[in-house]
Amino acid sequence: MDPITHGIIGLGISAFSGDPVSLLNPVSVGAALGAMSPDLDAVTRIFYDDKVYLRHHRGRSHSVPFLVLFSFMITGALSLMFPDFNFLKVLGFTFLGALSHTFFDILNSYGAMLFTKKRKLSILMLYDPLVSVVALFLIFYRSHNLYTYSGALLLVGLYIIGRYLMRRRVEKSLETVFSNGYSVTKICVMPALMAFHKWDFIINTRSHNLVGQYNLLKGSFVIRKKFKKNQEARKLVLGTSLGKYFSDFSPNFHVVEVPKDTGCELKVVDLRYFLRGEFMHHGLVELDQHRRVMASYFMPYSLQRRIALNERAG
Repeated sequence: MDPITHGIIGLGISAFSGDPVSLLNPVSVGAALGAMSPDLDAVTRIFYDDKVYLRHHRGRSHSVPFLVLFSFMITGALSLMFPDFNFLKVLGFTFLGALSHTFFDILNSYGAMLFTKKRKLSILMLYDPLVSVVALFLIFYRSHNLYTYSGALLLVGLYIIGRYLMRRRVEKSLETVFSNGYSVTKICVMPALMAFHKWDFIINTRSHNLVGQYNLLKGSFVIRKKFKKNQEARKLVLGTSLGKYFSDFSPNFHVVEVPKDTGCELKVVDLRYFLRGEFMHHGLVELDQHRRVMASYFMPYSLQRRIALNERAG
């Protein structure tokens, strides 16, 4: 989710304090800042390139030790700004705001690190309208009681369970269809980037990688890309710095070999995110005529952006 949505969720959480939600209320400010604080890892883009940023994004800054650290820092700063300050109360809601950030990031397809490794449940979209509406209700409704608090929590909980059941239904439908014609080894289903009722999927088989989208309302799907596996090319890539990076960065990538007069190119495609007719992240390994690695590049967000990797260091 984007920082603004996280901040809105944090403000919604502060409503459970029983105090009015206001930017003049340290509980509200603390919860909102706490809910946005884990994305401070974005500062790595100032000092490093996107290769470093994408590797570490939603990593340690989203883990419990850092959530506690951010909460104390924010609460300490707020204690200098607001009179009649209840430190423990503000600290508690600031931490709840920070924890909500990691919780909702884990629920989408990119995932986040809560303790020692990234987890993802692939249930919610990167921006989810229902969660935002519930948060806005908590912010602007002024007469909360046990029923409104319980109702908001119950609605979000049922929604998350419903989304999980939707994903499982898509997985089972795809397994039924594709197990007849392919030897399926893995099915990965993710929420579509833009559509509530659509789910993106990656199907790994012994011979192919299939990328498509399932329309749950219509009970139909489309195959966007079909890649024939090249195990030799994949093995070559895995022996490079780029291959090591992609193994850690993406659980689903495909390698395409393209012959050249001076050797060949191994094009690496991150199969997870397909937007406007193209995949979001790519890589490239250049080989000479003896299939030795000459250079490799990570290409985040655009095929025109190339970040060179040091193969000797890899």
